[in-house]
Amino acid sequence: KKRTKTLPQLSYSRLAYEPTFDKNSVYEKIGDVKTALIQHQLTNYTYDVPCDDKDGHYIINPGSFFANDRFQIDSLLGQGTFGKVVKAYDRYNNCVVAIKIIRAIPKYRDASKIELRVLSMLKKHDPENINQCIHLRECFDFRNHICIVTDILKISLYDFLDNCQFLPFPGSHIQAIARQLLRSVAFMHDLNLIHTDLKPENILLKDDSYTKKPYKKFDTNDTTVFQRKILNDPKIYTIDYGSAIFDDEYHSTVVSTRHYRAPEIILGIGWSFPCDLWSIGCILVELITGDALFKTHENTQHLAMMEQVIGQSIDLKLVKKCLNQYYQQQQPANSRRRLSNSNSNSNSSDCIANSFSKATGKLLFPTNKTPITLINEVEDLCNLDTLIGKKTGFKFDLKLSLKDSLIKFKVPKKQIDDYEFWYWFIDLVRNLLVYDPEKRLSAKEALEHRWFGHGIFDDGT
Repeated sequence: KKRTKTLPQLSYSRLAYEPTFDKNSVYEKIGDVKTALIQHQLTNYTYDVPCDDKDGHYIINPGSFFANDRFQIDSLLGQGTFGKVVKAYDRYNNCVVAIKIIRAIPKYRDASKIELRVLSMLKKHDPENINQCIHLRECFDFRNHICIVTDILKISLYDFLDNCQFLPFPGSHIQAIARQLLRSVAFMHDLNLIHTDLKPENILLKDDSYTKKPYKKFDTNDTTVFQRKILNDPKIYTIDYGSAIFDDEYHSTVVSTRHYRAPEIILGIGWSFPCDLWSIGCILVELITGDALFKTHENTQHLAMMEQVIGQSIDLKLVKKCLNQYYQQQQPANSRRRLSNSNSNSNSSDCIANSFSKATGKLLFPTNKTPITLINEVEDLCNLDTLIGKKTGFKFDLKLSLKDSLIKFKVPKKQIDDYEFWYWFIDLVRNLLVYDPEKRLSAKEALEHRWFGHGIFDDGT
């Protein structure tokens, strides 16, 4: 721990980002990574039986041997559209590893080659893994499955929240996690890489051990005292580069998991590095609230939620860009056929441009066709200042200076340090959750934010 003035601060919160690679080498593209082909051999531990299910997933049997007895599978860690991740014992190197076993389907095999390029790039430019991105140990091709071997880590931030009844992380740990995450992303961006799928599920803990401390919620009249789990070490690693891309290569229309998706992606006006910073803003709020900020599966409602939380309408500049693209893509006037594309609303074949007034550029939400459940979900949200205030026991209005806020809300002298900490936290998040990607903080700029100069005395310090 370090101390800022008289306040404790975890060492992770002061980590510097110092790129150690030659920036010219970043543009030396890494080609396809060759995966060693391991021919299947019958051994004392294996039998010549089908190894895949009907969807091309490798069938996992805990305790079984894999890759000609090289590994012994311990358990299934996770499963997705790409394949499965298992915990396994490497019998050659006498260590436990994680193996991502890609589905034996051409499109997923092809996609894994991009991920291998990304992982190889990360390792090439940070061999000591200072920047805490998951490291590639090796890769091979076994029984038509590309296998990616990495270090074994513990559970994700999401799983830790889940195991903790979705009680918030202490502020000191949120700051430590934010610093590490921003540093990892700054490193990726310097390598011309965009992660595109940052979320609590893709941030893993190095150590998930904890101690329990009493905790009382600020935002309820419930006097229950909970036993909150406090990490012994909040060190993290970013994982899952299956959706990562090089900025100068093909960008698909829609990326990112819905709850963490930036407005420019929804609007279909193009995206780049800033989309990762929007995701980080959403993640930081989730760590203090215990709940995803934008819980929706519908584009127009998603934008309405953003306006409710941020307290401002979507920038007219962005709306005009969205509308202009829509008009350019329209069929000739005499056909009158409406555009339908991959960025459409889930309940309509119209593109997102039809969710805005052509006259004013304002978001058309709600309309007389909007289900009441969607309206209520938006109206139940409060703005960011109020949301964080409820979780910390303070009142905020970031239209006011810190000095004026302390006066207006009559913050007791003994609470001023805590108030300052959360005031600057909200300021950072507000500068990450900016509609216009050109005005959003970059990862390096966020690392310079004054919040990281403030410590706090809490359960994590």
